[in-house]
Amino acid sequence: MDMQLAKLLRRKVVVLGPKLLDGDALHTVTLVGVDAAGIWIESDEAAEWIAQRFHVKPATPSAFFIPYTQITTIIASEEALAEAAVEVREDAA
Repeated sequence: MDMQLAKLLRRKVVVLGPKLLDGDALHTVTLVGVDAAGIWIESDEAAEWIAQRFHVKPATPSAFFIPYTQITTIIASEEALAEAAVEVREDAA
């Protein structure tokens, strides 16, 4: 299957690996951008972590860039993939 992350923009995906999100756990995030070097995500959990670490008020919504080198796994649900495929077909029509 040819996986194109850009087709999953604005959808929830599960990510394993980013240090920003505690690399030992799975985290559900919203995919907001795909770059040649990584992905952009929205995550209230990441915003809270940054706010606590640096003693600042969390900015929401906040987008965070995660380089591919820090990502172990990205999981997208079958439902999200099916919805993305339908949207692509509708855009082509």
